[in-house]
Amino acid sequence: MANLILWRHADAKVESASGKDSDRELTKSGRKDAAKMAQWLNQYLPADTVVFSSPARRCLQTAVALSDLRQVDIKVAEFLSIESTVERIAQEITTADSSETILIVGHQPNLGLLLAKLLGINDSACVVKKGAVWWLRQRFVDGLAQHYIYAVQQPEY
Repeated sequence: MANLILWRHADAKVESASGKDSDRELTKSGRKDAAKMAQWLNQYLPADTVVFSSPARRCLQTAVALSDLRQVDIKVAEFLSIESTVERIAQEITTADSSETILIVGHQPNLGLLLAKLLGINDSACVVKKGAVWWLRQRFVDGLAQHYIYAVQQPEY
């Protein structure tokens, strides 16, 4: 992939009516933050962007904020579920078309662990605040893929 964009879901309610973590909805401020980040993303996203979201309600609601501004097909991806692992996520995204921009909407700690893995930060995870976007780009040096931070954006900025 040329660009990999990691978007952590915005602020969510502590509990859901069903009692399931995956059914937690965005708070009022979470919906506002998702809309702010969607506006920022809408300005810069390439036309070829593929959007994957965790099946968790709060992630889907975050992703829908972007689809309210531009026509995007949100693909619900089990590999981004709450129960998933960073290894599974890494495997899925590294097999994607290298010319596409991939935007994934997911959860901590997996997003932070994925960042650390791709950036070569050992034994640690990056902190991805709720609602924040980390935009990575890929380049090849001596035939090896390297990732670097292109942008980090938070709703309050």
